[in-house]
Amino acid sequence: MPVLRTPALRKSLSAVLLAAGLALPAAAQGGNDLFTVRDVSVDIAAASPAAARDQGVREAQRKAFNLLFDRLTVDGTRAGLGDVPADSIDRMVGSFEVQEERTSATRYVGRLAIRFNPVAVRDFMRVHGVAYAEVMSKPVLVIPVDQTGDAPVLWQAETAWRQAWADLAPQGGLVPVIVPYGEAPDVADIGVDQALSGDGEALRRIAERYGAGEAAVVVATGSPAQGLTINVALHPMGGAPEHFTLTQSPVAGDPAGTAPSGLVDTGQAEAAAPLTVDPTLRAAVEAVTHRLEERWTAASVIQAGTESGMTVTVSFTDREGWLETRKRLASLPIITRATVVSLSREGASLDLRHKGGLEQLRTALAQRDLLLEDGPEGPALRLAR
Repeated sequence: MPVLRTPALRKSLSAVLLAAGLALPAAAQGGNDLFTVRDVSVDIAAASPAAARDQGVREAQRKAFNLLFDRLTVDGTRAGLGDVPADSIDRMVGSFEVQEERTSATRYVGRLAIRFNPVAVRDFMRVHGVAYAEVMSKPVLVIPVDQTGDAPVLWQAETAWRQAWADLAPQGGLVPVIVPYGEAPDVADIGVDQALSGDGEALRRIAERYGAGEAAVVVATGSPAQGLTINVALHPMGGAPEHFTLTQSPVAGDPAGTAPSGLVDTGQAEAAAPLTVDPTLRAAVEAVTHRLEERWTAASVIQAGTESGMTVTVSFTDREGWLETRKRLASLPIITRATVVSLSREGASLDLRHKGGLEQLRTALAQRDLLLEDGPEGPALRLAR
């Protein structure tokens, strides 16, 4: 790509970029919600209400850190970490929010949200040599087919299986899950026979309408009382489908609870609603979402502290194209620095520094609809849409 190097052009382009707030960041930020763990429950007894609350907050931080660590790493990683000192966890906590709490003279029962400092967590991973992932995938659109009766059901009726997916609480992980509303456009996009046969055109149509990167046809057979078999067909927008099967044993339900005797509701939040979804179905939903998370994490983990670099050419036709490219690059925590080397009317040359290897970078960019290809002058980056 020919680069015009006249001082006037450089000055003009620089002024436009700075005026639009397009100075590329020294280190990409973003994804802070990934470092927030909500609905952490604690139940602590101590000599006084203040002591119980202090211990409760400390215990919530410990539990939240374990959940965050598991969110960012593959299964089994935490077993090799050992116990993390409370003061180390304290240094990683940015803030906390009390979602609900009840107290007595000697007891504290609470539900908290813990927000961790992303930089501090990354430093912890680097110091301890932990491989982790923090790039979020595009959403997965789950199409739940209930085959627990005589015939498979998708849209024809509101099944307990689809309701279990609809009631899925936000996981806060690396793989967002979307469940279709089941309204007329969904019915028009895909039917139960098309879902079960893996009709690529129909799956792509509904996935694109919901802004998803993949569609997962999740078929439940058996019964909650006797146990379930869950067959999952995962259809990426490009490439061959993947299949896996899970089994879920019956799970006993917990009765709707009341406040333990002697506890006073402080009024920070309303109590959680009683369980309305069959616990076996809920457990099956959580098992599938965990498998989706584990699949993505295993494919995108990076070794903390490692960094690579390359020079890429970026094609754009106007200022808006450059703005959108910059915005997407800045949203990827895998990119640590992007320096403008040169500018022209048709594009730019960037020096990219990034964590992980080339394929991990390519995968991360694809989640923001950025394509990294082999161009005539080396690696080339462009907007996919």
